[in-house]
Amino acid sequence: MSNLTVRSLLAAGIFGAGLLAGAATAQDFNVTIGAVGPLTGPAANTGKDHRQGLELAVKEWNEGKGDYVTKNPPKVTFMMEDTSGKPEVAISAAQRLITRDKINMLIGDTLHSHVTLALMELAPQYNLPILSAEPVSSAIADKVKADPDRYQLYWKGNWNSDGYGTAVHDFYTWAFANGTVDPGDKKIAFVVEDTDYGIANAEKIGDLFKADGWTVAATETVPPATTDFYPQLSKLRDAGPDVIVSVFTVPNSGVAFVRQMKEQALEGSHLAIYYPTKPEFMDQAADIAEGMYWAALTFSSELNPEHKAFSDKVEAEYGNPGTYSTAHAYCTMEIALRAIDAAGSTDPKAIAEKLSETDYDCVVGRAKFGEDHAVQSGPDFIPVPVAQIQDGKNQIIWPENVATAKPQ
Repeated sequence: MSNLTVRSLLAAGIFGAGLLAGAATAQDFNVTIGAVGPLTGPAANTGKDHRQGLELAVKEWNEGKGDYVTKNPPKVTFMMEDTSGKPEVAISAAQRLITRDKINMLIGDTLHSHVTLALMELAPQYNLPILSAEPVSSAIADKVKADPDRYQLYWKGNWNSDGYGTAVHDFYTWAFANGTVDPGDKKIAFVVEDTDYGIANAEKIGDLFKADGWTVAATETVPPATTDFYPQLSKLRDAGPDVIVSVFTVPNSGVAFVRQMKEQALEGSHLAIYYPTKPEFMDQAADIAEGMYWAALTFSSELNPEHKAFSDKVEAEYGNPGTYSTAHAYCTMEIALRAIDAAGSTDPKAIAEKLSETDYDCVVGRAKFGEDHAVQSGPDFIPVPVAQIQDGKNQIIWPENVATAKPQ
């Protein structure tokens, strides 16, 4: 058979599991894990954090420092490819890892929901276990629920948009009740990046507020990495919302939005989603973001000694402190490695079965998958606390049982 014919068959997915994800036995138990994420483009800094977290977990595992399930854990080879945040690039990168490097499992996408929606189709095509890391959009879990047999090998290593939606809604319900925030005319508005992540969050939060009698006054979507928000802010001024929710994955977008929002002196309570998790946001915008609410402060080396110890470990290894993205990627890899170790082989269905049994306390919280194959959120699982920037620092203000400060 010619090389051209082989490549054609591989591209078409015809060889399937027999050649691409063949099971190893316990006697020759080594595993190759590939990952895809944004190493270039607007989200490259987050992709760098992901790579460090994934690499650190593998390094510790191979050095005898892993949190093993068995006494004979596999040795791991790890490699990561760039997606630039684009689904078509991600598919090509993943197929290279599958066909060229013969990976036994894929971590992907590490960040973007819209990329994951494309990547998850490779699980049934290549009979390959896939575990995403940070993607949140509920649309991913909805696909699993709609066809669980097709996506039995795909697992979602983060909570759904409902987790953010419930946290934002419940926080404001609490804030209205105790007089922290004035509900005014009960109008809410959204400015979000035009991705499945941004749109899904706006939809979930909007639905919960509408159920309480609120009106969605505006939903403005912008391309990822946007830094000019004056047209959207002009529309918000006309709409007069009492609550404004912004969702961006690129810190520069968040910095620009908060700065321009302050320039326009828009009234209304503002809550940001995701971008304040990035250190560069606080470095550039702590002064102008004073008093802003945001979700979710799941990782804080300033407030949590365990997080501080992890951040210090990352800094010792890479020369920069750990972030939420580093910690989440580290936990994602630990979940993957423990499932493979417990399976005792690289058999795809065996790995998926062990993923389904995951109940693991990692640095960002307790990881346990639901029936939709998504990690669960809430007080008993991965927390989704709301923070406020006070005196240039982040403080948890809700839920009250984990609060580090009262709201200002």
